[in-house]
Amino acid sequence: MKSRQRALLTLAACFAAVFLAPVNSSHGALLSGMIAHFHLADFQQGYPNAAQNIGCLISMFTSLWVIGRISKQKLLTGSIALMALLMLPLSLLPSFPVYLGLYALVGAAFAYIDAIASSMIADLYPGEKASRMMCLMHACHGLAGIVSPLLLRAALGANSDMPRAYLAILAIGVLSLAVIAPINFKVRLPGASERPEPLTLSQLREFFRSRTLRALLFAILFYGFHLVGMIVWVSRYVEVGLGSALGPLALALLYAGITASRLIVSAMKLSPAAYMRWSSLIAGAALAVGLASGNAYAMCACVLVCALVGGSLLPVAIGTACSEFSSNTLLASTLMNLFMLVGNVFASPLIGFVEARAGLTWGMSLCAVAIALTGVSASFMRGARKPVQA
Repeated sequence: MKSRQRALLTLAACFAAVFLAPVNSSHGALLSGMIAHFHLADFQQGYPNAAQNIGCLISMFTSLWVIGRISKQKLLTGSIALMALLMLPLSLLPSFPVYLGLYALVGAAFAYIDAIASSMIADLYPGEKASRMMCLMHACHGLAGIVSPLLLRAALGANSDMPRAYLAILAIGVLSLAVIAPINFKVRLPGASERPEPLTLSQLREFFRSRTLRALLFAILFYGFHLVGMIVWVSRYVEVGLGSALGPLALALLYAGITASRLIVSAMKLSPAAYMRWSSLIAGAALAVGLASGNAYAMCACVLVCALVGGSLLPVAIGTACSEFSSNTLLASTLMNLFMLVGNVFASPLIGFVEARAGLTWGMSLCAVAIALTGVSASFMRGARKPVQA
């Protein structure tokens, strides 16, 4: 493949990652508005995010059948168009059950975009370069994530105008589609990468025989719980739990730290197993310190440290899995995303459940425990000892 074609497809994958950021940020940035508009009880406050993640899970299960039957690039383009269009009915703020159903459809599109973009990067940059380039793609997502909460807060305005915020996400989706669709139409992935062989039981057995891949699946499950818990709840924790106006800043610092982490790790030579083990434990300790402080400024600082240390866990884990199972990168990225989504689904409702009974601090403490368990799971990895960077 020519370098220009590789660069264009990399650009398409990065723009897909950028569009995911405001959709992810919508749960945290619009959470207070959702609670007020729908009069949500404590245990209902995590339902929209849970609905999205249930949609993601269903999508990932169906993708095991879709693999090899529909080309990756067609799925990517169609999923981006669907997720952008779904912002229109969401902006109408329908009844809460319909609202949850729409978020489930958003989740279905979200999962395909996430898995296919990761798989494309692994196909374009095989071997040890996969984790490095995965970090760079996820850094694009992080850069968009820094801006997204602030953009959504500006769109909301003083009157918490949720419809206008959803229309802002729609505009970002249209822009992303304008870049991605022409590239996917003109440039094709090399060889069998665009349309791998349909999934077989022997491929699944081969995947699960690897101790490293099994450890990565559990690590990504716990990290998924941690990440969604932070994205959805950290702003509300600082605003409501600590009585501070620094909530949006805490969310922006989370994304800033994640982005910086991915840029730094992509330029370093690290063992994936060692990085995942130690960064998870240090990040969990930093978050625990912030929660114990009871101070908004200290919490924001600890959120930044947590993100700086552990922000590359997701791309490193997916990149390592795709490198370990290079015969079918879409299957590897799909299974990794599937396990991460299991953690995503339980995070927000469980934090809301604990908040209702013991307070926000105890609810948020689950995020610290989850990322520490990520490190414990990574300690069972075998192999994958080559550096992240080629």
